[in-house]
Amino acid sequence: MRFTFVVPALATAARDAARASEPLTRIASWSAARTPASSLESAIVQALGVATPAAGGDLPIAPATALGAGLEPGAAYVLAAEPVTLVAGRDDVTLAACVDDLDSDETAALVAALRAHFAADGLHFHAPRASVIYATMAARPALANAPLAEAIGGPLSAHPPRGADARTWLRWTTEIQMLLHAHPINAARERTGRPPVNGLWFWGGGTLADLGIVAPFQAHVADDRTGDLVRGLARHAGGEVLRLPASFDAAVHAVPATRPAAHVVVALPALRDAATLAWAEGAWLAPAVAALGRGRIASLALVTDRGSWTVPRPGPVARLRARLAPRRFDAGRP
Repeated sequence: MRFTFVVPALATAARDAARASEPLTRIASWSAARTPASSLESAIVQALGVATPAAGGDLPIAPATALGAGLEPGAAYVLAAEPVTLVAGRDDVTLAACVDDLDSDETAALVAALRAHFAADGLHFHAPRASVIYATMAARPALANAPLAEAIGGPLSAHPPRGADARTWLRWTTEIQMLLHAHPINAARERTGRPPVNGLWFWGGGTLADLGIVAPFQAHVADDRTGDLVRGLARHAGGEVLRLPASFDAAVHAVPATRPAAHVVVALPALRDAATLAWAEGAWLAPAVAALGRGRIASLALVTDRGSWTVPRPGPVARLRARLAPRRFDAGRP
């Protein structure tokens, strides 16, 4: 049995606390090195064996996250259409933030307006749950977009759409900005001090076929965007999807005795601070490291915002190195 832990925000919000973590020090000391990645999404698909695109192409995570959120895309081309707040400056427009606090009524109202506006363009909008919007098309556009994590906080001009259809998408995104700016939902949000949704960021385009063949695995996930990606990949692979249990031991007990070589993927909620890291250590990471040391599991992988570590059961040399010269965990460096 092997375990993979997906741990959002470990390289950012919880980075300083992670350096002092005992189970993370063991993982860093027992592993050979980190496999770098540009984002959590790219680290997840690398760790799970998803086909990566050619240079300049989109990482096709949208069809997987859509499937995980409850949308059945079939053969359609899918793009994540992230609700965002745009701030106009003197010389440019900045993608200030992703908006993830829309309720179901707000999301439905925005999607209804988008559907009506683009009904004749072959661009269809879907909201499988609150704050989560996807766009689908029957045909694949000649388009490549920067991931949201790369574009957020910067000017729109730094990350324009690329490809033969880029001009069409630039026009559509401008129309969307005008449509959403005037929408009553935004007036209501601003009255209550919440950020407006005055744009959509399209990215992660592809089809389920672009994901290739992924080996089946058992997934334990929370109801968040990272959970959607892992859940969608598990469903695409024909694996089993379960809700996130309370502890590592509960996840081990969920593996059937007839499948001792199973791959179990646990997508934890984002670790925002030292307190949430302490919870993850006690319930998951420390028991998993102990189980690896005793041979209860065959290997352990840790996937973070900046890459992943794969840790086999440590031999005598690795154990001695960990005791004499422990390597502090630093998710932001190789």
